[in-house]
Amino acid sequence: MAKPFQFAFLLELAIDKREEAARLISVAINRMQQVRERCEQIEQYRAEYRQRLTDTASRGMRIHQWNDFQLFLAKLDVAVEQQAQELVRAEAQVEAAKQAWREREQDVKAYEMLQARHEEREGQREARREQSMADEWASNMHRRGHH
Repeated sequence: MAKPFQFAFLLELAIDKREEAARLISVAINRMQQVRERCEQIEQYRAEYRQRLTDTASRGMRIHQWNDFQLFLAKLDVAVEQQAQELVRAEAQVEAAKQAWREREQDVKAYEMLQARHEEREGQREARREQSMADEWASNMHRRGHH
């Protein structure tokens, strides 16, 4: 009878951790896409607002309107920069999640290799046992045939 793989529980645990790591990659990618979309929306709004400034300025504007436009554009510039920094962080989180998955995958592969070796040894052990039983049976048959 083959012995059970002694690290089966650890293999299952490693597989569960790998699956959780894969889920976290998906979460990180979704977050990164949301941040990227927000960044693009703010940049688009800033471009539209600059165009509005150009259009309004070409028709003439008062100094306080000009200052209001400039202040709001400065706020939009800050928002774009903040979103760009947030995007860099989100991209780093995706890479970290991918690296964590790769590490979990290595753990699974190591346990799977141990399991394959175990199964091979158990198969060899079983083959030797069967051969021994066949040899014993043949020996018994041979002895019975001589008596």
